[in-house]
Amino acid sequence: MQTERIRVGVIGCGTVAQIMHLPHLRDQSDHFEITALSDLSPGLLDVVGAQYSVPDARRFTDYRALMDTEVDAVLVLSGGSHAPQILAAAEAGKHVFAEKPLCFTLREADLIEKAVARAGVRLMVGYMKRFDPGFRWAQRLVSAVDDARCVQIDTLHPSEDQYIDIHGVRRFDDVPREVGERVRRAQEELLDEAVGAVSDALRFVYHDVFLGSMVHDVNALRALVGEPEDVLFTDIWPPDSRFPSVTTVLRHPGELRTSYTWTYLDHVRDYSEEIAVLSPTQRIRIQFPSPFLKNWPTPVVTQSMEDGALVERRIQVSYDEAFREELRAFHSCVTDGTPVLTDVHDARIDISVLQRIFAMSGARGLGGEAAEYR
Repeated sequence: MQTERIRVGVIGCGTVAQIMHLPHLRDQSDHFEITALSDLSPGLLDVVGAQYSVPDARRFTDYRALMDTEVDAVLVLSGGSHAPQILAAAEAGKHVFAEKPLCFTLREADLIEKAVARAGVRLMVGYMKRFDPGFRWAQRLVSAVDDARCVQIDTLHPSEDQYIDIHGVRRFDDVPREVGERVRRAQEELLDEAVGAVSDALRFVYHDVFLGSMVHDVNALRALVGEPEDVLFTDIWPPDSRFPSVTTVLRHPGELRTSYTWTYLDHVRDYSEEIAVLSPTQRIRIQFPSPFLKNWPTPVVTQSMEDGALVERRIQVSYDEAFREELRAFHSCVTDGTPVLTDVHDARIDISVLQRIFAMSGARGLGGEAAEYR
């Protein structure tokens, strides 16, 4: 049976688009056809457009013009909040794949949810870890654990440039000043709404660390063990640093707790990320590679006792790339009506959890928006 091919427009041709999404769209040419591009940088549009054979007439510096083309779906891969692009796509009747974070605020998430429902289009949020073969294997193992005591999450995050440079990512300093200033002001207004009157360093932590990286682990945690009920502790240190560390403790129903430390250690070229689900009878460790390395497997390490002996197994499921797998899932959502695994409601809960974590650090700028998980 022939696979239905969907026409896609890509909004945002930066790092994640160049390294992952555009190559995987092209590699799956039986599923996708790249028919239009949008980016604020004219130079980047020219280079990427030529590389992917997108004609000049379908390259746009204003994403709204892309909505008038004959695309079936749009991929929103730009920086910042994705609410404006998603709302425009829904109004135009386009299906949407949006990279995380979905947006900055719960208000935006609510607007998106209503717009998508009203338009009858599908929206999938890009949490690639949920489609990682290793993670999915571990998810089945964790579902069989009935005495989990604690979850430990540790992320050691080095400088991204050490990974990005190997891919030859192209960048241009040619965004018109007035356009860049408009984008900056819009982001600052959303940060005012999301976190209020906190320092510039803490605003950076919320935008870049919480929504840019920690959101992945929060989403994966919820998929593994369910929703946290409360935030018991958060510390962000050093104070007002642009090279921060974060530790938080979450309480789940019953006796389960999660301890999560994310720390930026820029010089040592070794990205490390592990989610460990621990019980008195078994331990399951999910060890994610750097998201900038293609086709690196995610090992799952288990420990248990058998006949009085400690038994450790290291399971390497496959070399299938998580970014590719999530695009295949998006195709199924659009063409077959497959339910969306990582939808707007799922992403909204992540934002709520992260705002509670942020508020518990003593950053009192948050208003009532994150008063409860909703």
